[in-house]
Amino acid sequence: MTAAPVPENWEIPVSEARDRLAEVIAAAESGKVVHLTRHGRRVAAVVPESMAETADSQVRALSKQFAERHRSLLDRLAE
Repeated sequence: MTAAPVPENWEIPVSEARDRLAEVIAAAESGKVVHLTRHGRRVAAVVPESMAETADSQVRALSKQFAERHRSLLDRLAE
């Protein structure tokens, strides 16, 4: 049995993703984003590792910028 090609913008219910985990991971490895849904609403995404690393780096950079800009306020809150 051959799996159908995965579309660029794939949505799959969480309950179905459990049974198709290998396919979901293979899609992410090939650069696709797989959106997981519950009751028709997106609740999570499986993304390629490079995309996750980029997001992590951006969050760290924004957090550092926020802390630097608001250091005095953060220091007062910590007292």
